[in-house]
Amino acid sequence: MSMGRREFLGSAFGVAVATGVRDAKAQTNAKSYSERLETPIVAKYQVVVAGGGPSGVIAAAAAARSGASTLLIERYPFLGGNGTAGLMTCYNGFRNQRPPEALQTVKGVPADYIAELVRLGGIAQDDPYPKSKHDTAKGDLPYCIGFDPEAAKIASLNLLKKEGVTLRLHSWIAGPMLDGSRVTGVVVESKSGRQAITADIVIDATGDGDIAARAGAPFMGPADKGDRMGMSLMYVLGGMTSSVKDSGGIRLGDRVVKWGPGFGGDGLDVENLTRAEIESRLKLWDQVQTLRKGPGKESVYLSQVATGIGIRETRRIQGEYTVTEQDAINGTRFPDCVAISSNPMPSYHGQRFFFAHEGFDIPYRSLVPKKVEGLVLTGRCISCEQGPFQSARSMAPAMAVGHASGCAAALAAKSNIAPRKLDVAALQKLLLSQNAELRLKM
Repeated sequence: MSMGRREFLGSAFGVAVATGVRDAKAQTNAKSYSERLETPIVAKYQVVVAGGGPSGVIAAAAAARSGASTLLIERYPFLGGNGTAGLMTCYNGFRNQRPPEALQTVKGVPADYIAELVRLGGIAQDDPYPKSKHDTAKGDLPYCIGFDPEAAKIASLNLLKKEGVTLRLHSWIAGPMLDGSRVTGVVVESKSGRQAITADIVIDATGDGDIAARAGAPFMGPADKGDRMGMSLMYVLGGMTSSVKDSGGIRLGDRVVKWGPGFGGDGLDVENLTRAEIESRLKLWDQVQTLRKGPGKESVYLSQVATGIGIRETRRIQGEYTVTEQDAINGTRFPDCVAISSNPMPSYHGQRFFFAHEGFDIPYRSLVPKKVEGLVLTGRCISCEQGPFQSARSMAPAMAVGHASGCAAALAAKSNIAPRKLDVAALQKLLLSQNAELRLKM
């Protein structure tokens, strides 16, 4: 909600002005510079969601559906995160990829989003993963759903509009507003300058845990070696008619989305990211030109390249509980379960590890960061070891976590309590009322 009266943050988010300036002219210049750096508080909401990827979109929809005034902030001019900007156009993990897979582990608000995608005709004809018999059109969702990224952008907008979520696009999160260890809002940068938005509860859906880390929450970095998940540049080939064989990707009519060159290193280092974009794009261009020289592929062309290289692994914030590798492998049950992840661990010691169960519980405690108040985690930055991270960071379970985060933030905001002190039974009851799957008997 916009504010009628403009307020300003103090110097905490400006540049400190040196004391002991000797001449009046220097003092005047310093003062005017400081004044220009004052940050206006332009809006107040009960819940602010920082990041509009799959988990953030679902979190915002769930928070609004649960009765909280909700703002979603996104750096791109569209929603969808790695699914749209990164062209990772397959939502994996609605159930186990292999038997036992009778249980659809991701339902509720994420399923409502998929229903809107189906209504728009945005489901892909083919994807890389063989399907068991499930009827997506009737809400019985298979392990993987391939989709049209442009339809996904519209489906996200339609879902948020229906729930009454306010959007703020073209806005980069500069950092959290803090009152001691409590997050009280966010500071954003945009063409309108630096502005602040206050919130009762903030949801960190940045993927990299930017809000939590900058607020002082401890975090785990990516795996140093071995299982560390790298980056991939996705792309779309056009002219892929039915006569073109071996498409090896996600088919959307005469277009096929494919996995392009990979890149390693730190996904939080701007110099490494710059190298990743340059080298991957140059390599991809050459690969496509070589491909077009193949028999029967003269009509194939590079139709689209992802807005940015797809980043899989950066920070994982330390929460009140860290889901362990053995929790995931054993299918440990938790009394504070708020979501389930059934997706395989795709790079577990060099192999794709399939669970011998229908998914492991994600406890609410793994969504609550240590040392920081007023903040709820969602998406791939939740508190878990590297193995379960590989599973839960996939977009379908990340949406289930988003559903839980949105409901938790709304309950905390409306009850004026810290997320750490939330009544988990009340949260579970709310999630079940919105058709989430928790395997609970209540």
